[in-house]
Amino acid sequence: MSDTAVIYMANGKTYTVNSSPSSLHESLSQNNQSGDLLKKVHLVNGKEVLVNPAHIIAVETSEMSNMDVSTSDKPDPVADENRKDANLKAAKEFKKDLDGNME
Repeated sequence: MSDTAVIYMANGKTYTVNSSPSSLHESLSQNNQSGDLLKKVHLVNGKEVLVNPAHIIAVETSEMSNMDVSTSDKPDPVADENRKDANLKAAKEFKKDLDGNME
């Protein structure tokens, strides 16, 4: 089993990388260019993402055997549909209230 690091972002997403937290910190801290705000990280699933180190909340060590691979990245169609329905209902109620108050 190899150690991995889980990156927790301010927007609630998590990313799992094949790197220890200390080596991840070193790579994110390197100042390649003064205007370089985004850093490329390689995820365990083979994808690459650009992250802004200022938006990282925490980094923890994780074992590959009990790893939860970026659950925030996987869309849930049922939850999305429920959210859309709730938003549509709220928008219709707001419009109804607005129409009633415009007299």
